[in-house]
This record gives sequence, C-alpha cells and structure tokens, in this order.
Amino acid sequence: MAANDACGAGTATLWNASETLPPRVKKLRDEYFSFYERERFRNQVMPFTSGKSWDAVWSAHNWGVAPELMPFYAAVEDCLAACAREVKMPAPFWRLPLPVRRAEFFKTVIARHLPVQILDGELIVGAQFNTALSKTLTREEARKHARLENKWIKMVRQLNDWGIGNCGATPGHLICNYPRILETGFKGAADEIREELASARRGARRDQLEAMLVCCEAVPLLTNRYADEAERLAEAEASPERRAELRDIAAICRKTPWEPPASFHEALQALWFTHMLVMAAESYPGPGVSFGRIDQYMFPFYESDIRSGALTRDRAKELLSCWWIKHNYAYDYQGFVGANQGINSGFGQLITLSGCGPDGEDLTNDLTWLFLDVIEDMNMLEPKPNVRLHQNTPPELMRRVCEMVSRAQGAPFLLNFDENSMRGLVWQGLPEDMVWDYAPVGCLENTLQGNDRSGTVDVNLNIAKAVELALNRGRDMATGKSIGPDTGDPADFQDYEAFHAAFEKQLQAIADKLLDCNDRADLIRATYEPTPYVSVLMDGCMQSGKDITAGGAEFNFMTVEGIAFATAVDSLAAVKTLVFDEQRLSMDQLLDAVRDNFEGHERTRIMLMNRAPKYGTDNDEADAIAARVNRFWCEHVFTRETPTGKRYRGGYLSWNYWISYAPLTAATPDGRPRGAFQACSQRCVRPSGSMRPLLRGWSTRCRPFWMAWNRRMVAMVDSSMVVVSSSQAKPSSRSLCLTARTSAGRLAPPRPTEASSTSERAAAAARSSIISVARFARRSCGSPPARWRWRVRTRRRIRRRRVQFAVFGLFTGFAGTAVAAQESYQFSY
Repeated sequence: MAANDACGAGTATLWNASETLPPRVKKLRDEYFSFYERERFRNQVMPFTSGKSWDAVWSAHNWGVAPELMPFYAAVEDCLAACAREVKMPAPFWRLPLPVRRAEFFKTVIARHLPVQILDGELIVGAQFNTALSKTLTREEARKHARLENKWIKMVRQLNDWGIGNCGATPGHLICNYPRILETGFKGAADEIREELASARRGARRDQLEAMLVCCEAVPLLTNRYADEAERLAEAEASPERRAELRDIAAICRKTPWEPPASFHEALQALWFTHMLVMAAESYPGPGVSFGRIDQYMFPFYESDIRSGALTRDRAKELLSCWWIKHNYAYDYQGFVGANQGINSGFGQLITLSGCGPDGEDLTNDLTWLFLDVIEDMNMLEPKPNVRLHQNTPPELMRRVCEMVSRAQGAPFLLNFDENSMRGLVWQGLPEDMVWDYAPVGCLENTLQGNDRSGTVDVNLNIAKAVELALNRGRDMATGKSIGPDTGDPADFQDYEAFHAAFEKQLQAIADKLLDCNDRADLIRATYEPTPYVSVLMDGCMQSGKDITAGGAEFNFMTVEGIAFATAVDSLAAVKTLVFDEQRLSMDQLLDAVRDNFEGHERTRIMLMNRAPKYGTDNDEADAIAARVNRFWCEHVFTRETPTGKRYRGGYLSWNYWISYAPLTAATPDGRPRGAFQACSQRCVRPSGSMRPLLRGWSTRCRPFWMAWNRRMVAMVDSSMVVVSSSQAKPSSRSLCLTARTSAGRLAPPRPTEASSTSERAAAAARSSIISVARFARRSCGSPPARWRWRVRTRRRIRRRRVQFAVFGLFTGFAGTAVAAQESYQFSY
C-alpha cells in the first residue's frame, strides 16, 4: 500500500510526506505504510511462554482503561496463550525469586527468540518489539494471581456497567532516564548495581538488584545479534556504499548502548534500542512511553559532530528521519484490527522540544529546529511532538510551530506555559529546583524525567453519575441497584445546599469505589509483574531496592481523570437556579422529567437547556459551582494512596468515555437525555441534538471570531500572539492555531479597539473570551501561587470540507479557552 493511500482517499493529502525526502527515507516510509504487503517484516504481537500449563502471557488489569475490550478478556488471553512460542528454561529457573525469573526470561527471549531483521537502506535498526511475555509464575503463584485477577475483573466490569468509570494498572506513560544511559551506557548502570549488591543482604532488595543486573547484561546480547546480521548483510551487499553503512551499523551495535555513545548516530541507535526494549519488557506497545526533552540531551552529540565536521545537517536529518519511522511500527500490534493497518493515533510516544531552563532562560537550540523540520517532512503519527512554551519563547519559534500546525495533522501540541505547569508540579509535592526539567508523557500529562512514575491514565471517573445518584437516593435509574449511599429524597431538600451535599456524598462514594478497585490492580501488578528492565531506567529503584511497579521510583503518583465535568456542573447550576432560586420548576417536576428521559417533558427540557446558567459562558454562578465541584473531588482523591505508596491526584482527560458512558448515565438536569454525549474533558457542553462544534451560550463578542475563522490572517494583540493560518493546499487541511500569553501573569481584560479589519476584530474577540475564562480560574483558584495546574490537551480533528483548528492557551490556574470546540482539555494539580 502506498503512503498516499494509507488513510483512505479522503485524507490522503494529510498523510503525504515532503517531496524533498531523500530516496532512502521515502522508501522506508512507504514500506512502513505497506503493512498488508510486507509479510516478511511485521511487528505484530509475539507471545512467549514458559511452557507450563498454568502459564499466563497477558493480564486484563493492564487494559482496564479500555472497557470496549472487557467482553474479549478471556478470548485475548486464550488466543495469546495458544499462539505463544515456548521458551525452554532450565530446571533451577523455577527456584529463583520472581523478579529474577522475570529478568532471566526477558534475557533469554531477546538473546535467542526476538526476531532480528534489518531493512534495506535503514540506518537505525531494531523494529520487532511487540511482545507478550510469560509471567513466569509458579503453579501456586499463578493460582493466587488468577483468583485476584478474577475478583478485579468482576469489580471493574460492574463499575463500568454502572457507568461509574474504569481503572487499571496501565503500563507505559513514563519517561525513563535515557540521558543516564547515553552518559554511562548499560555497563555503567551494571557497575552501579554491583556496588549496591556488595552491601545488600539476602531478601527482596537483593533479589530486585540481581534482576536489574541480569537485565543490564541482557541488552548487549540483543544488540550483538543485530551486529551479526549487519555483518552478514554486508558480506552479501553489492553496493560499496551500502556495504560501508552496514559495517558502520555493526560497529555501532557492538558498542552501544552497552557502552556510552560518542557520536550523534551512535546516540540515536542507543536511544532507540533502550526505548524499544522498554516496550518489549512491559509487553505494551508504546502508549505513553516518552522520551522527554530530547533536543536537550541529544544536542551535545549533535553539536560535537557538527563542529568536528563528522556530521552535516542533512545527514543528521536523514538519521533522525530513519529513527522517526521506527516508532510507528508499534501500530503493527493491532495491524489487522479495523482499517488503516491499526493506525489510530492512540499510542503517544512523546518527544518534548524547547522550554525554559532553571533560571527561566529559553533552551531552544539548533537541534530543536532540526526536529521541527523532520516533524513536518515526515508527517507521521509517531513520535508525537510537544513544544514547551514560556514567557521567553522566541517569537520565531511560536510562528514556526503555528505554521506547522496549519499544514500537518494537528502536531505539534503546545504547552502554554512552563510557568503554570511548574507551579502545579510544585503544588503536588515535587521539588521546586527540579520541576523546570519536566516533560509530558502520553498525551499532555506532565511528569519529571527519569525518576517519576505517574500513572497518568489509570483511573477514569464519571462525575455526572453522581448527579444521577443524588436524584435517586444512590440508586441507578436504569436498574434500581443501590450504588451509592441513601442521601434522602430530593423532594425533601429545603435548599440547594442540601442537594449539593447529597451530590458530594455520592461523588465521594463512587470515587472511593473506583479507587478501591484500582488499588487491587496496582497491588496485583506490584506483587506478580515486576519489570526489572524498566526499573534500571528509573531513578530510585536501585536505591530503594524496589521494582518500579512496587513504588520504587523516586516519585510516584496515580491520576484520576474526570469525565463529564461540565455536564455535572450545568446540571447542578440548573437545579440551583430553576428549582431553588427562581422556583420555575418543582423538584418533583424535575424528577419526573429525568426519570422519563424527558419524553413528554419537552418544555421542561427546553427550559433546562436555555434558562439555566452554563459553564464556560463567563457566568459567575456556573463558574462558582465549577470551582466548588473541582476542588471537592480533586482534594478528596489527593488524600488517597495506593497500597504501593502512589498518591492519587486529579485530572481531566476524557478520551472517548464521554461517549461510551452517555447511555450508562441517566438524563441529567442540564437537559441532556440518556445516550446524548456528555461533556468532553474540561470542555463545555455541546448543544443538545447537534454535532456542530459550537458551544451554547456564547457571548456576542465571540461571533466575529467565528465569522472570520476561515480567512488567512496573522494578528498581534498587545503582548499576545494570535496566529491564524490556513493551508496553501486544500480546504480540508486548513487549521487555526491561536496562542496567547500575558505579561507578568496579569489577566487584564482587552480594551475596545478601533479595529477596522475582520481579522483584528476576530483576534480581539478571541483574546477577550480567553481572558474571561482565565478570570474564572483566578476566582476559583485564589491568588498566586495557584493551587491548581491546568493543562490543555489538543487532539487532531480531521474533517472533510471543514477547517481543522487547535486553540492553545494557558493562564494563571487555567488552561485554554471555553470558546474552543473540537479540542480536549487536560487538567491536573
């Protein structure tokens, strides 16, 4: 399949690479997009078993956040076990401690069984890493593991069926300490472990350190196999140029990443091997396994080679392009599931570019610009790029990124601003002198690099479900089953405070149920599924003698993502205003309408939709309720820890749950019938009955912005930069990117201007709407230092004959703007 056809004719132009790609890179890129034809080289999941009848190669709790997979848990487990290749292990193997067994099995697989192939023309090697490794459990351990797993499956299915949410001990979603491997190699890491072992007594700590040492020593066994293959191909190669390249590849694989790299090419190859084995060790195809600030730790290699003349910019770009393609082979994991060879933008191997230094200085360098060129030329989904923005971001970088967004598939994402993200990280307990070096994982979940294990997608809570339970005495309206506490008959509530108190009790109850379920998954993973290879790459594990799954990292968190936030807020605002304050409705009338799903109550539904305050419309009353709800549940989950010491924290990342939980949530007092989509992430509610990406209750000042959104314009507004650009190619690839920032963190309202052009009026209106939402954040979060960190997550939206747009903005305590549609907001504290 040609690259042009990879995603269908309607969107082919969005997947085209640059016409200036070198022939080598174009060939490799086209080969990746030919999944259905390249039978010799596919990176589909490869299960490996110990051969024991009780062996397991897959764990349901790793996939609990994908509820659509729940009906197929048993089928997936059985199929993988049936297809698994047996790996013979010696008899003494079963007498080893579990962490050492896991390490030895991993070592044997990559040393003897993982396929080793080198594609014609590639300069960075290694692309078959999708595994399903044996849990290496004894019969007794397997029995206990299965019993606990089955109990967890029953719990999570029930919570999902009730519409409360989902959870799971999700792998990935971390940044390993890649700079340390580039500095010392795995040889240096092994030496450090040996020093720790010299003073370690018998017990769990010593077992963990021995397992980590085995993993370090396993790496060169695989890389030497690639060196052997390169030498074999070189012997048979007719082209002198390619023969020399293969011999260089062999020499690099013999050296790195066991020893530290000395050149840019060596560093890229070492980085890829290290990264690829993280995915193999976790048996997880890449989601959230991120690189961190790659332009910072790779720059010394690049700069040294450029200055010495050993490397040209064009050669560096070619190497980066070859490295770029490798990440996309993660999608082969699901190549025959659905269409488009499994590509669905779901994996998120992130790189972070630019950003500030410890003193607020800008760290953009020549490699940053080279990465941006490669991103635009390659036009592929992985690795996903992020650009850190801050008060000292160069205007030329801002402009370059915005131009790229208008011509690509929504990348790079922007983080506005470093200052706010760092305040949020400090609030949650991270050292102030370390947070300047943060980077995002997965989508836009901020963590530290190389020492922070933050389960950023492990728990997903349907906030709107608490409204349903408060209206029905803790019972599910569809089934009548008791889910939450009996908070009394709503018709007996004398004022809104009584109703809000009932809502908070229900929200706390369902949150605790979900966290209790996740605690089980976290404990199962920590007890039965250590990953010593990943522990080698995470600071704190060696010192603590604990595996990364058991809380061994220096910093450990677990994120609870809120779903349907605006649906809940609008519902509470409707109850407060129409039932208690204005008394346009009685509680009995509201309950009848909700229980009847608004059938026969159309006038009531219209009243709820149009007469009640709405979140995101600059309404003080709705904003106050939003702040109250937000504070309550986020502060509650922050009091909880998992059994392995990971502290829970709040966030907003709805994925597609706002769709899947819509039929499992009863009609809500904001006028939404059962089955209608809930609010996505931190975004406002969509207009009911319409799929148009417009928000209810816009003030009239927003309208000029949307009247002009289809025009090419670039405007500067005070200290803000607003860039709206459209593609030179076809209307379907147009996009709008708006970024804004204020000086000294002050949120001054925009003053009326004498703007005569539509673009100027649009820019002023856009900034005005952003400021109005930022005011809400200031009111709800208090004076600096801000209590919350709000982060914006912008996803790709491709629609035929429509303009694709992305709106980015981060102000004191708030990310983004409530006038944007088709984007997703991520909030965390």
